[in-house]
Amino acid sequence: MTPDTPVNPAGRLKCDADLKRLMGRYYSGLFWAHRLRRPIAWITSGAPVEPLYAMGIVPVYPENYGAILGSRKVAAEFCEIAEGAGYSRDLCSYARGSIGSILAGRGPLNGRGLPEPDLLISTRNICNVVVKWWEVMARHYNRPLLVLDIPYVSQEPVKPHQLEFVRGQLEEMIAFLERHTRRRLSTSRLVRVLENSTALVGLWEEVQGYRRASPSPASALDMFTNMAPIVALRGTPEAVKYYRKLAAELRERAERREGPVPDERYRLVWDNIAIWHNFRLMKYFHERGAVFVGETYTNAWGEYTFSPDDLRDPIGAMARQYSGVLLNVGPEVRLARLLRMCRDYRADGVVFHSNRSCKTYSLSQSFLARGVQDKLGLPTLFIEADMTDPRAYAEAAVRTRVDAFLEILEARKAAGGASC
Repeated sequence: MTPDTPVNPAGRLKCDADLKRLMGRYYSGLFWAHRLRRPIAWITSGAPVEPLYAMGIVPVYPENYGAILGSRKVAAEFCEIAEGAGYSRDLCSYARGSIGSILAGRGPLNGRGLPEPDLLISTRNICNVVVKWWEVMARHYNRPLLVLDIPYVSQEPVKPHQLEFVRGQLEEMIAFLERHTRRRLSTSRLVRVLENSTALVGLWEEVQGYRRASPSPASALDMFTNMAPIVALRGTPEAVKYYRKLAAELRERAERREGPVPDERYRLVWDNIAIWHNFRLMKYFHERGAVFVGETYTNAWGEYTFSPDDLRDPIGAMARQYSGVLLNVGPEVRLARLLRMCRDYRADGVVFHSNRSCKTYSLSQSFLARGVQDKLGLPTLFIEADMTDPRAYAEAAVRTRVDAFLEILEARKAAGGASC
């Protein structure tokens, strides 16, 4: 395939319009919450959201908002505002962009930033930056903050004493929510929300599974955008309904052998968060016959599942699930998950986004790359960038490295090298 070869003859996903409406309703609903007397909680992505939905508390994700700043190409502007206020450029760009938007009093949501929180919940199971970031926001708005302490899981399974500790933390979180919202958590409602989460995760895994087809019916461009509901609307029937429609569309595409790169030559796995400000890079891969059939980041959202037995003890089940999130496990566990993904999706290579902002995600990538090379014999590529700040990205240099990487993949194919 040459750079001039047309790609994506199947067109954009039909579900894109549904996704836009769904997330549009979510964000517009945030600004109606106070009028409807519904409390707003700013929450980190690794924190249990199900108790909030069960109590009628509206969850807001500033990390998602950071991705919006990047995709709408306004992150640099707000990062610079935060830097002018004394925040280091080495700080996570999600944090800098969000703080800059707060300081500026504006943002890309119809000219607004996020609505003010009534309370804030952070957690230690993804990174330490979110704890300090949430502390800054709690001081700025003078709102109560709870930090959920979840021990690091170096090896699976999670140890019993760790689960017992996290159970206590979750009970403290529920008491915090009840105290500051004057609402009570109904166990039956919590179970219903967890059932929705399980249905949602099952559909997400089904969606991901269709990407094993050749050609893949969807690429990273589709999955990075379509993960928004599983983050912000996890546990809601609206998200379940949407993913049913998405799964049906991808199933049809797989059956018709349609996809973004119909003449796919190289099947790749992406590690780390998307480069939200530059999806042109993904299209550059497409033009050269390469398609991303899996991403560790989107795949990680398929971990939050609860069996019927789990739901007999919902607090214990949440303790187990939220202890094992991707950034809270040891590098050996991450490597095992990555190797399994490469095998399942018949990958020809792995691309590592060395993300300037997310040190926690990027720290183990050299270890992971060696593991992929030694155990599977697959070539790897490192791309240096930032998830939302374009000032840390050099387009020409990255494309040169991509070209060299694809030449290696082509030479392997010519020599009879096999994918996973």
